[in-house]
Amino acid sequence: MECIVHFEVVHHGAGDVAKLRGLVMTPEGEKPSPLDLEQMFSSMGYDVACEDEDSLVFLPRGAGSDVEEIRVKKLDMGEETFTPDAHLRAIAEQLMSKPNRPM
Repeated sequence: MECIVHFEVVHHGAGDVAKLRGLVMTPEGEKPSPLDLEQMFSSMGYDVACEDEDSLVFLPRGAGSDVEEIRVKKLDMGEETFTPDAHLRAIAEQLMSKPNRPM
């Protein structure tokens, strides 16, 4: 099963955060392990190790890396999620609440 990993890379001193995505293949219904994520980051050129398994924070292994940390923000396992659109709902409510008036 494909898992899209949404993550942020924090660089030293730049104050810049890169928002990136990666892909991990996992058995059906299983989330990727920290080792799976380390291998994905390694294939992308980041030599990191998992520092906190609960919040999925990865730190560089060696000195001299320009990466301060990598934070996994979301694991997209392909499950459908519904997010209501507040603007669309407000427009629909506004149109439906008006009584029929002659012009």
